[in-house]
Amino acid sequence: MSPLITISYAQVILRIPSGLLKAVKHVRIEATLSIAILLAVAITTASAQNSDIVIGVTYVCNGEHIYIEGCNVRDLSDTATCMVAHPDHLTPTGLNTYTSVTRGDLKKLLPTCQQPSAKQVAAAQAFQKKQQDLYNANVEKANQQMQAYNAQAQSAGGSYGQVLPPKTPEEREMRRCVSSGRLPASCTGNQLLGAFGQMLNSVVQVTKGPPPPGPNMAGVFVGAGNWRLDFIDEGVLVNCAFLSPNQENYSLDFKNNRAILTIDTTPKPLVLNVRSDGTIVGPPGQVVIDGVVAGGSTGGGYSPGHTETHQTTTTERINGYEAPSRVNSGDTVTSAGGGMYDATHTTTTSTYTPGTYTAPQTTFVPKRATCPAINLSTKGATVGVQTMQTDLLKSMLGGDKGPPTPPGIRMHGIFAASTGFSLEFFPESVILGCGPDAARAYPYTVVADGTKTAVEINAPDHPLTLAFKSDGSLDPGGSDPYQVHGRVVTGQDNNDNFTFAPMERTCNLAALSPSKTIPSGGGTMIAAAGNPGNPGPVGATGAAGAPGTRGPAPANPATLSTPAAPLGNAVLSVVSGFPPQPGVLNPLAGHPYTLLRDSYANILSRAGIAVPPGTSPYKFVGAACANRTPDCQKMLDAVKASAASAVRADANGSASFPGVQPGTYYLMISTRYNNQPLVWSQAVQLKAGPNSITLSPQNASPLN
Repeated sequence: MSPLITISYAQVILRIPSGLLKAVKHVRIEATLSIAILLAVAITTASAQNSDIVIGVTYVCNGEHIYIEGCNVRDLSDTATCMVAHPDHLTPTGLNTYTSVTRGDLKKLLPTCQQPSAKQVAAAQAFQKKQQDLYNANVEKANQQMQAYNAQAQSAGGSYGQVLPPKTPEEREMRRCVSSGRLPASCTGNQLLGAFGQMLNSVVQVTKGPPPPGPNMAGVFVGAGNWRLDFIDEGVLVNCAFLSPNQENYSLDFKNNRAILTIDTTPKPLVLNVRSDGTIVGPPGQVVIDGVVAGGSTGGGYSPGHTETHQTTTTERINGYEAPSRVNSGDTVTSAGGGMYDATHTTTTSTYTPGTYTAPQTTFVPKRATCPAINLSTKGATVGVQTMQTDLLKSMLGGDKGPPTPPGIRMHGIFAASTGFSLEFFPESVILGCGPDAARAYPYTVVADGTKTAVEINAPDHPLTLAFKSDGSLDPGGSDPYQVHGRVVTGQDNNDNFTFAPMERTCNLAALSPSKTIPSGGGTMIAAAGNPGNPGPVGATGAAGAPGTRGPAPANPATLSTPAAPLGNAVLSVVSGFPPQPGVLNPLAGHPYTLLRDSYANILSRAGIAVPPGTSPYKFVGAACANRTPDCQKMLDAVKASAASAVRADANGSASFPGVQPGTYYLMISTRYNNQPLVWSQAVQLKAGPNSITLSPQNASPLN
C-alpha cells in the first residue's frame, strides 16, 4: 500500500493515499470527517466563547482517551450538546465512534479526568484566538455588506426586504434551493460539499470530474459473513469477513427493467441485482475478494514549541532637556536641528508558540478473503459514512437533519428540457424547476421492478412518472403544461426564518437530457396573488400552520366559491386590526385566508388523524409535514376537501371572500407577530349579505 498524505487543518485530519493518481483503490478517511475542514472556524469560535470546555485537546477519563470535536454553535447553555470522539473505539468502517454529550455533563466530567498539558491547552487556545479574530473580521465584513445591500435597495426606490438580483451564481443557487422548500442546512451543506470537492481536487490534483447525471446508490446494506456495502459520493466501501472497508468504484445499469450493480473488485467484479424489495443479491456460492486489513500505525505525536523574537523600533522628536536621559536609557539620539533631537528606541519581545499534535496514521496491507454468498438488506445496518458526514455538517450549521435519504437507487445531477423545465436531483428530494428561479422540491422514488424503469415524483397536484431512455434522458410521456409552485426569498423575520413571495411559472413538459446547468430561460409567469385556487407560500408560517410550507389549496373547484362562480350571497370581509408601524408591512399583508366548512380539529378527526391531547392541530400538521410523515398528505387532502372559499389579503391585510351559503364556517389564517406565530381558527356565523371580522392579537390563538 502507498503511504498516506496527511492534510491537517485545525483539529481535523484528512488522509488521502499518495498513490491516488496511480489507481490505488484503497481510500480511508479517519479521525474526524473530512467535510469538517470547512467548518473549523465555526467550531472553534463557539468553543472560544465557553472557557470551561477546551476544543482540540485530549483528556483521559477512566483510562479512555476522549477528544471534544465541537459544540453547538448557536447554544451555549448547559443543555446544549457537544460531539465527543472516542479514538480508542473505532467503528467497523475504521472511524472514531462519537457520542453526544451536554455541556453541563462535560463540565462535571472533565475535571475528574487526566488533564492535557499546559502546552496542549495553550496551543488549542492560541488557535481559537486566531479563529475568533478571523470570525470577528468576517462578521464586520458581513455587516458592511448588509448595509450596502440596504443602501442599494433604497437608492433603487425600494425598501428593506426588496428582492434584488443575485450577485453571483452561488447566491442564485442558494436562493433557488431554499425557496424550493429544502432545508437551509441542506442547501448550505451542498455548497460546502461542492467547495470541499474542489479543494480536494486542487490538493491531490484529481482530474476526474463529477459523474454525469443519472442513477446512483445510497445507504448501507449488510448480510451474513460481515458483508457490508456502504455507499458514499465517491464510490462504495466494501468489506466482508475480517477485511477492513475498502473503497471501490461501481456502476449502475438498467437491463430488461432490472437494476444491475457492478462493483470493481478484484480478482473479479461483483455483479449484483438490486431488487424492487430493497435487497441486493449476487450469484449463489462463495465470493473471493481482495481487500485490506489494518497493519499498524505510523507517525503522530506532538511537535516541540519554539520561541519567536520580534524587534520594534520607534523614533520620537524631543527637546535638548530630554536628550541626556534618553541617551542614558539606551536610546540613539541624533540632532534634528533647531535645538531638537530624534530619539530612536528599540524594543525586543519574545513570544512562545506551543507545539502541535498530529494524530497517528493507520497503515493497511493487502489481504484476500473468501466470503459467503451475497444476500444483503438494510435491516440491522448501522449509520453509514455519508449520513455521518451530512448529519455532522447540518448540526454544526445549527440546522435540522431533515428527512433521511432513502436507501437504494437514487438520482443525482440536473436534467433539463428545451422548454425551460428541469429536474435537479438530491439524495432526499428532487427540485422541479421552470426557468432559472421558479422551483419546488418533492420526494421521489426510482422504480426498476421488471415491468418498467422510471422515476416517480410525488408532487401532490401533478405527479410525474419519467421513463429512463436508452440515451440517458428522462421522458415524461407528454408535452402538457406543468405549473411549478415556486417562491422567491424576500428576507428573514425576527426569528431568522426565511420569508417568501409566490413565483408561479408554467413550462411545457418535454424529454429532459443530462445537463450541467439549470436553464437560463423559459416558462410563463402566472399571477398567484388574488387567485384563490392557487395559493402560494406565505413566509415563515404557511396557511396550514406548517412553518415554511405552502398551505393546503382547495382542489375541487365545484365545491369552492370563486369570484367568477360564487356559491352563495353571504360575503365575509376581513380587516386587519394590527396597529400600523412606520416602515413595516402589516403582519397580514399578502397572506392567504381560507374559509372551512368545519373546524380544523374535526377535519383531522374525520380523516382518522389523532392529535395528541394538549397539542395544537396547526402545530401537529406542521410537524408532520416538516418530517414528511405518510399522514401529511392525508391531512392536507382532508383540509382541501373542507375548503369553502379562499382569498389573499392586500397590503393592508384586508380581503373579502367570494360569497358562500349562509351558515357557520371556520377561519384558517396564520401569521407571525412580535416573534410569535398566531392563528385564527374560530367559528364565524355568516348571514346573507355583508359580514365582517377584524383580526387582531386579542382574538388570535398562539400557535405554541
